[in-house]
Amino acid sequence: MSENSKILQKIKNLLSLAEDGNNDEESQTALLMAQKLMLKYKISQDQLDESHDKKIIIKSLSIYKRIYWWEKVLVQIIADNFRVLFYIQSNRLPHQKSVKRKLVLMGYPEDVELAYEVFHLAADAMKFYGSKYIENAKDSNESAASLRKSYYQGFLDGLETKYKKQREEMIAENEKYALIIQTPDDVKSKFNKEINGHLAFKLDEVNVKSESYLSGYDRGQSISLETKYLK
Repeated sequence: MSENSKILQKIKNLLSLAEDGNNDEESQTALLMAQKLMLKYKISQDQLDESHDKKIIIKSLSIYKRIYWWEKVLVQIIADNFRVLFYIQSNRLPHQKSVKRKLVLMGYPEDVELAYEVFHLAADAMKFYGSKYIENAKDSNESAASLRKSYYQGFLDGLETKYKKQREEMIAENEKYALIIQTPDDVKSKFNKEINGHLAFKLDEVNVKSESYLSGYDRGQSISLETKYLK
């Protein structure tokens, strides 16, 4: 098994801890552990394969369906941190009244696979903790939908803050990270040649001082990394 395959398998094994829904802290740990492993691996890969031309692939994050606002926010956060680009693909079959859409990732195979895994892990963790928060806030005057929206926005903002802080710490530790975390130029070139349009949408304002937002923010930005989860 190649070094690439070994590292990717380690990450997939780590992420699989989240599947049964009982290892919530492990799920949160895996979210950022995956990125740290990826970045460390990139240094090794760049040193060994500087002249190797890689293929660029695409992978859908879901089937054609309605895309929720938080999916658009989350995919942007993931793309900004996992060296991939994304776009929305639309389709409407003859029997359908409305257009269905899906989010699609583009990048190197290992980057796309990691981005795919972490996107779904983050989504599952956010929905899990959001549901727990709403369940414990039954006495709130706000509707469940309003609480969920504020919590999700807080979680996403917290996650983005966490990634930003991690990038800054890694760059301070090793200047090579500044280049390694950038989306490769050939991926950008292929994307610009083949994909038209851009993702534009406006988020409704939420109360960033509300308990639901702050709880989500704290959960999103307080994810810890523990090497004991790597076997």
